[in-house]
Amino acid sequence: MGSPEALGRGLEASIPKHGTFIVTGDALAMIGVFGGLLHCYQGQGGCRRQGLYFSRTEPKKPIRCQLSAPGTSGRDEGIVISVSHELAAKLDGAVLDFGTFNKMQRFVWLAMPAVKGPACTCLRSIGPSAGKRSPCLDDQGIGLSDL
Repeated sequence: MGSPEALGRGLEASIPKHGTFIVTGDALAMIGVFGGLLHCYQGQGGCRRQGLYFSRTEPKKPIRCQLSAPGTSGRDEGIVISVSHELAAKLDGAVLDFGTFNKMQRFVWLAMPAVKGPACTCLRSIGPSAGKRSPCLDDQGIGLSDL
């Protein structure tokens, strides 16, 4: 899990009409490495049937989040985070992180208060909504943060 220090360097993502979530410093750094865009969405299947996925491309009508440092009115980090309409209502109070989970480096939701049950930490990071058949950004185990 992300350290309190990484959470402190994170930003708050405001989802219009749906609340806010925290993006840790580690997640922000890796979004930058992957081109500055991360789309979060909900599909079929996936970890514990929660169907939480990430993509480096946006669909036609995403909800773009406003990123800001806590206590400020806004801050442009060169990072774009968007969410799907289906997922937006579930993200208030959530924490998005990047780290090594289940022996692979990946984006994960450390906390998602609106979703009942255990936290999901075996999320696939790219590809179609196909459960475990969706490739992870670090399927080869090369350690993306070492790039």
